[in-house]
Amino acid sequence: MLIILIKIVTIFFSAFLLLLSLNKNAYYINEMQDSVGSFGLIAFLLGWINLFGAGICWLANPFLIFSWIFQISGSIKKSFLLGALAMSFSILFLAFKNITINEAGQYSTITSYGTGYWLWLSSCGINFTGTLINYILIRKNSH
Repeated sequence: MLIILIKIVTIFFSAFLLLLSLNKNAYYINEMQDSVGSFGLIAFLLGWINLFGAGICWLANPFLIFSWIFQISGSIKKSFLLGALAMSFSILFLAFKNITINEAGQYSTITSYGTGYWLWLSSCGINFTGTLINYILIRKNSH
C-alpha cells in the first residue's frame, strides 16, 4: 500500500511541477532578458532542435515521461533508471554557459536560471526520489 501511495504522490507532484514550469522562463540571457526559447513551453516543445548543444538536456523530458509510464505499469527498475537519467540531464543544463537563441545559430550567454528551470529540475528530482524510495522498498520486500 505504501508503494502505491508513493507512486501516486510522486507522479502527481512531478507532473504538476512540470506543468507549472511550462508557464515560466527557464533561463535568462544578456542581463536578465528572456528569449523566445527560454519560455518553458517553447523550450519543452523545441528544445530537441539543438541536441548537440544545451538542447541535449531536453532529453530529460522523454526520460521523465517514460519513467512515469513505467511507474504506472509497475516496472520500478526501468522507472528508476529513467528517472535517474532525467535527473542527470536536467542538472546537466547548469554546465552550459551559452545557448542558441535563433534559427541562424547565434549563441548568447546564459546569465541566470528562471523559475521554469527550477520547477523542471524539481519535477525530475521528485520523480527520482520517489522512484528511488519505491525501488528500495520493493527490493527490501523481495528479500
